[in-house]
Amino acid sequence: MIVRMAYRNIFRHRVRTILTLISLALGIFFIVLGVGVNIGMERRVIKVMRATEVGDGKVYGRGYFEDRYDNVDDRLDFPVPQKALEILEGYPHSRRLIFSGMVTDGVYDYPVRIIGGERKAEEELFNRSSYIVEGKGGVVISHVLARDLGLSVGDSIVLTATTARESFNAMDLTITGIIKTGGLEFDLNTLLIDIDLAQEFAETDIYNDIAVRGEIAPSDIAAMEAGGAEVISYLEELSDIIAVTKIKIKVVMILSSVILIISGVGIVNTMLMGMLERQREIGILLASGMKPKDIMKLFLLEGGILGVIGSGIGFILGGALVYHYERVGIPLPDMAQKMKTTIPLSDRIYGYFDLRMNLIFFLFGVVIATGAALYPAYKATKLNPVDVLRE
Repeated sequence: MIVRMAYRNIFRHRVRTILTLISLALGIFFIVLGVGVNIGMERRVIKVMRATEVGDGKVYGRGYFEDRYDNVDDRLDFPVPQKALEILEGYPHSRRLIFSGMVTDGVYDYPVRIIGGERKAEEELFNRSSYIVEGKGGVVISHVLARDLGLSVGDSIVLTATTARESFNAMDLTITGIIKTGGLEFDLNTLLIDIDLAQEFAETDIYNDIAVRGEIAPSDIAAMEAGGAEVISYLEELSDIIAVTKIKIKVVMILSSVILIISGVGIVNTMLMGMLERQREIGILLASGMKPKDIMKLFLLEGGILGVIGSGIGFILGGALVYHYERVGIPLPDMAQKMKTTIPLSDRIYGYFDLRMNLIFFLFGVVIATGAALYPAYKATKLNPVDVLRE
């Protein structure tokens, strides 16, 4: 009986109720969608980076990782110790020399990140050939760089950079391939060349970046670190990306919580107005023997029904959209490239639908709506049936 009464009372004023439901549904919708897209983006970026560049971990010379954003032009000052190279012989890995330079087509100069790698090892770890969209291995440039410079396979470029001996070097190269991995940082301005060519150009015989596939034994990690190396897991390597994603999720949740709070205020207003309009009815119920606690239950039930319907709409719509994005993704090549961000983003963002987490959001909306009914319910229980009926 109380359930029927609560449902009937809610829809007495349909416009007011619908507006309240819309605000509640929007809050849950944006939480589910925002969190799902951000988590999906994080998972996609990690997947792409592990598959195409980071592997399961990295080994650097001591000091490189801590200052990785400050030493972009000094990467040649951080060689991986020989002891670490010897230990890594027992693991699938790729020894690389990475440094910064410029390429020119005779008209424009573009900054590039040069990756000199062992072609066979790079293929085994990252399956490079599967990402080459034109040509073959050798001197391979990222597809965005090729597009911006108007380059194709067979065209010539001039590579310039400062060497390990602090001299300026230049080299003519002929493009043999164009690569597209889906990772924005890699695709934006990367030049892949063979390690021998890279070391010759940079006038050094060191390696400063070792990508490893698989888990390294703790004893070997300790031995490498004792020898002056830094061993970094892929999660540490991508920690800044993960941190940015978590901040975005917090922002989404804060903004959505504000919407829910506003919705809660709307529910308080709706219930108070309903209580004032129904004072005579409430007085009759009290005079007929209904206890104040039953009146309290009636109002809380009305708030709960509003919460279930509004949160349910937001949950279903947001969840359906996130699930759709999880399957097909959101293509963002043009937008991402125009951002010129240093944070690696995939050229396609995928959602991630977590049923348990989204059910928590749904319950949060129900709790907000039910809690918003507490004050109107309390006011209703304090009505004097005699005074109300006299009026």
